Parts: sequence; C-alpha cells; structure tokens
Amino acid sequence: MPKVSIVVPTYNERDNVPVLAKRLDEALGRAGIDFELIIVDDDSPDGTAEVAKKLKLKHGKVKVFVRKGEKGLASAVLKGFELAEGKYLVVMDADLQHPPEVVPELVEKLEEGCDLVIASRYAHREGVRGWNPVRKIISRGATLLAKLLVPATKYTTDPMSGFFALKREVVENPKKPLNPLGYKILLEILAKGNFKKVCEVPYVFGKRLAGESKLGGRVMAEYLLHLLKLARETGELRRMITFAAIGATGIAVNEAALYAVYELLGAKGLGYAGLALAGLAGFEASVLYNFILHEMITFKDRRRGSPARRLAHYELGSALGAVVQIAVLLGLTSIGINYLIANLVGILLGLGIRYSYSATKAWPA
Repeated sequence: MPKVSIVVPTYNERDNVPVLAKRLDEALGRAGIDFELIIVDDDSPDGTAEVAKKLKLKHGKVKVFVRKGEKGLASAVLKGFELAEGKYLVVMDADLQHPPEVVPELVEKLEEGCDLVIASRYAHREGVRGWNPVRKIISRGATLLAKLLVPATKYTTDPMSGFFALKREVVENPKKPLNPLGYKILLEILAKGNFKKVCEVPYVFGKRLAGESKLGGRVMAEYLLHLLKLARETGELRRMITFAAIGATGIAVNEAALYAVYELLGAKGLGYAGLALAGLAGFEASVLYNFILHEMITFKDRRRGSPARRLAHYELGSALGAVVQIAVLLGLTSIGINYLIANLVGILLGLGIRYSYSATKAWPA
C-alpha cells in the first residue's frame, strides 16, 4: 500500500503530465516516499489520458481514471480521493505551477502532526512570479472575499491554493458532506473538513509549462457561487444578513442623533464642522446600539474575552466604516445632495468594512 496518494485532475495536459510524473518520481524517490499518482482526466481531446497510461515510474505507480460527461476540478479531486489507497492525500495541478519538489515537505509536515498542510503562495514575498497587476488584484480580492464569507479560511494565508496535503481522515469523516462547486476544493475542506491543526509550507508559484490557463469569467462566477453556498451551509450568510438587518435598524438611531445635533442643538450654524460633529454623534449612538444587539443576537456564540475588549474592537471597526461614511456625507452634500440622503449612502458603503472587522476582530470565529 502506498504511503502517499497524489491526486492530479487534468484536462488537455498531455505535454505537462510526463514532466510532472518524472519530477514527482525523482523528488519522492530522493525522500524515500512510496507513492501513487492518480490522474483523473475529464476526457481530454488532446489524449492526456493515453499519455498518462504509458507513464513508467521507478518509485511509484500510476492510476488513470477517465470521466465521461462530467467536468470540474473539485469533483475530479473527490473522485481521486475515492480511488486513493495512501495514508496521506496530496492535491496538485498538472501544469508545473505547483513544484513537485515541495511535496516531500508537505508530507513531512503531516508526519509531524499536522492534519492539513497548505502550500501557500503568500507565506513569503516572492511566492508569485509572472503575474500581471490585474491577476494579482483578482487573486487578492478573491482571498479577501473568502476570508469574509468563510471564517475557517483564517487558518491559512492562501485559501485559494490548489496545492495541499491532508490526512485521509480529514475528508473521510467531514463535519458536513463535501459538495464542492467549481475549482476551489480547499475552500470546501476548510469549511467542512475534520481537522484540528493546519500548517503551511511556502512555495513559489511558477509559470505554466504548456497549455492554457483555466481562469476565466465562468471560473470566477463559479467561485463566487461556491463562496455563497459555503456561507449559507455554514451559517455565515445568515449571520451577515442579521448583521445588516441590525445595522438597518441602527440607521434610525444614527439619523435621529444626526438630526438632533445638527438641527436642534445648533451644530448647523457651524457649517461643515458642525455637520461633521453631528455625523460623529450619529455614528457613536448607532455603534452602542448595534453593539448591544450584536452581542445578544448576531455573535452570541462568539462572545469570548471581556465585553470591553469586544466593544473596543467594534468601535475601531465601526470607525473605519465611519471614515468612509463621513467622507461620503461631506462629499455628497458639497454637490447639493440632502445631508440625510448623503449620510444613508455613506452608511451603506461602510457596512462591508464594519462586518469584516467585526467578524474577524471583535467576534472572531
């Protein structure tokens, strides 16, 4: 029985698979690791499966499974898990952007007691090479979305990684059934897997050896749908809706305090300084109101540490949102928009900032 099963989903990777297999054989051979390479091919028209079936390894064996009428990286990985015989499972791409030489490091971490080991592009500065600015922005933005919608991604700097290793118990006995959508199987495992200790190994994400990248509009849409699905299944989407609903009721408190200070207490006579003062008064009134309700409802299952500490973090997160809120308030009123409407727009734009900071600092998962 092999010690490690390496699952590689493929589609039109005929030129990459032989190089990948050779480098894996050399790297794991040097490390003295017995392994099997499992190629799960989505019926590639370029003959990837036929090339894979002819591979000969010195230190491991090759399994090739061809799926007919079914496509998708995540579901291909799950099929590979079903076929795997190893104690440890490794997932990686065929295009050599995931260096095979890193696999022994991942296995070593599992041997040391980690349940899930993620090869991270962001564990050091030189983790990504050859990306244009747009690709970098997309990757960072996708990572931030994952951190917001799937709290379990806090365990890694690279929840988007497609290169990781795990003990088979992590996916054989998950907290919830694995039902991934699209390409990011790691998100599913982080959200539902049965693990205690997550570790990282830094690596440099290289250039594709041959073939074309699978990244496109459809992949990005599937990613967003997957995040929303995980947020719904783990209860995070309900929490976000509750947060927004409480924030909505706090708008009345904010607007009332703003009106009282600006109109009734005479701040209007101070010009923009008075408007800023009134805006701050509305902000603080709503912060205290919202904090009490979030303690009682939204984050009642995450009340750890002292209430004063949670309030301090919530104040800071709300302040970050307030910077946006007041900037919008002043900016829109300067072009003739009614101050109450301008304030409402500012509140909505600051909502995302408030929730993100609240969920990760004031009431972390």
